[in-house]
Amino acid sequence: MTEATALDTEQVRAWELRPTDTLVDPTTGVAFPITTVSVDEPGRAGRRVHITALVLGARILPLNQFVTIAKRDNTPTSPAADVEASAAKDRHTLSETACDLIVIEHRLRDVRRWTPETASAHLDAALSSVATALDALHAEYAHRTTTEQEQ
Repeated sequence: MTEATALDTEQVRAWELRPTDTLVDPTTGVAFPITTVSVDEPGRAGRRVHITALVLGARILPLNQFVTIAKRDNTPTSPAADVEASAAKDRHTLSETACDLIVIEHRLRDVRRWTPETASAHLDAALSSVATALDALHAEYAHRTTTEQEQ
């Protein structure tokens, strides 16, 4: 666990949480990595954000609730190639890219619900492409991690 004094923090809305974020308890200063984040579908009354954080377990938050997280630009404990990519202004880390793809996937699924059948095949193809990209990112992450462990 990390003390608050060792962390720069920021506040974000619950719907902006990513699986790579670290929740920080503002009272105790203890940090808890998030493992999953999902948001209720659009149009649902009282939409909520569902998160699972290590130690804290599952939590349900109002969509617009502010939460404290460790600053996203803190040096991650990631493979060196990911850290290097993060330092490059025009590149994203694998984690950031995966988060972006997950957001895209959720948006495509939302749009798919309201799309006429004649156009849905195109959205299905886009969803398939996103899934393939996420698989490739996972494979690249596993490769980087294995390569660093061998060095």
